[in-house]
Amino acid sequence: MVARNFYVTLQQVIRSVLIIIFPIAFITLFAWATAGSTYGTTSDPMRAAVWLWLGTHLTPFNILSNEVNGYLSYLPIGAVIFPWLAIKNGFNRATETLGNRKTSRAYFIVNYLLLYTILALVSINSQVKIDWLRSIPILLIILIMATSTKRIENLIKLPFSIFLVLLGVSGLVFTLSLALNFTTAKNLTIVIQPGILGGILLVLLQVLYLPNLFFATLSYLLGAGFSLGRETYISPFVFELSEIPAIPVLAALPTDKHSWLALFTICLLAIGMVNINLIKRVKLDTRSSRQLKIRFIAISIIFFALASWLSSGSLLSENMSPVGVNPLIMSAVVAGQLLLALLLLYTFPLLFKKKVKQG
Repeated sequence: MVARNFYVTLQQVIRSVLIIIFPIAFITLFAWATAGSTYGTTSDPMRAAVWLWLGTHLTPFNILSNEVNGYLSYLPIGAVIFPWLAIKNGFNRATETLGNRKTSRAYFIVNYLLLYTILALVSINSQVKIDWLRSIPILLIILIMATSTKRIENLIKLPFSIFLVLLGVSGLVFTLSLALNFTTAKNLTIVIQPGILGGILLVLLQVLYLPNLFFATLSYLLGAGFSLGRETYISPFVFELSEIPAIPVLAALPTDKHSWLALFTICLLAIGMVNINLIKRVKLDTRSSRQLKIRFIAISIIFFALASWLSSGSLLSENMSPVGVNPLIMSAVVAGQLLLALLLLYTFPLLFKKKVKQG
């Protein structure tokens, strides 16, 4: 029975991995061939394909070479959608075969961790190494969420709804800013001169980085701001940025302070009040209602902190570290807004009752 569970889930894990690696390997081999490499071996592009596959799992790299020395942890969150869908599909197939969801989930996660470790160990060399302390926790988060049950989804339903609403509005703001600065984005593309294949890959890479950029926009609108390298900080109240990388999508960056945009933080306060009020209306005893509110606030803070951690990092050089949102600042802003919402919901009724009695 154990052998069958292991064999069935291992089959689906291998399938889930290969369905991502094969297209990546084709792209890397094609790029290697068209680049006119002087090396006669295909081991480098195949190793690069594994690195890219690891990158879709937000695996950070320590890179040490003659050309580049640094730490790469600012990776595109949008790329997670590929292993996410592959894992979900493979897990569902394994569950259909074995019939036991809990058993399938346990064996699937163990086998995926095993294959991930093997591929990572095979691909690393003296120039590229993996940060295991960060990569394994991130992989576990992806695996657990991709194979999650409805009970876990219900637990984070309210915080997740807040996050999606705010992220959607931030995406619209970012898109509008990019449209208004389209000429700058066009000029940056001309400067890069990526070519046909390079242009396609550049567009794809920028699309995959959109969740990171949307979340940075959300942090900016909430007043927490974000960084784009050493000694840089961009928020509605502070603007410390002398230059930007030649990346077209960064044309949407603000060029000065815009304090009035911090009014957007009222949206978080309003949504927090609405959700806490919905919890308040649920017919529960006082203790259970209080616990539900505390859980809602705690999960919201943890959720935003986790998103900040995943969407930020270092971009190879010391000058491009840190890049993204500071998890501590973002958590403090979210905690302050939700606690203020809770305070207002408790204060207003008391003030209203007091005025009624005085009247």
